[in-house]
Amino acid sequence: MVPPIRSSCSHAGTSMWRIYFHRAGAVFAAAIQVAPRPDRLGRSDYYTQLVIVTGVLAAGVGYALVIREPRGHQDPLWLAVILGGPALFLAGRSRMEYEVFARISPSRVVGLVALAAVTPALIHRASMLAAAAATIILAGVAVWDAAGERRHPGEAPSPPP
Repeated sequence: MVPPIRSSCSHAGTSMWRIYFHRAGAVFAAAIQVAPRPDRLGRSDYYTQLVIVTGVLAAGVGYALVIREPRGHQDPLWLAVILGGPALFLAGRSRMEYEVFARISPSRVVGLVALAAVTPALIHRASMLAAAAATIILAGVAVWDAAGERRHPGEAPSPPP
């Protein structure tokens, strides 16, 4: 049986994977082909991917802290890493979506707002609660994306000018 803490971390990773490859991640190559300035899109995406990877790495560090000490410390820096990693990931993924479709899905905005909204309530709480909140929020974004995909399948890329 997988311990609940490691299971929560695994679910967060799965949610990040699903969010990353949802629509924009799957059609990015096609977006470069139809972009008015593919060189500009390529340069911009370099920095976007850097933000996404930094968010994933920060989330990994946050979950490692939680696995090591589930009750955590009363240090706000722990909370910044545990919730900040997923927030950075969602911000980068929002930028990627803008690069591909010239819009940002409401699920990304709501996910970012939710991460910010739970932060004050989680200060001085067990780090495991922050990890669970981040996992639930990321799962919610992934489910919202999947529901939207069923309603509007096969959207073509339309990068901004």
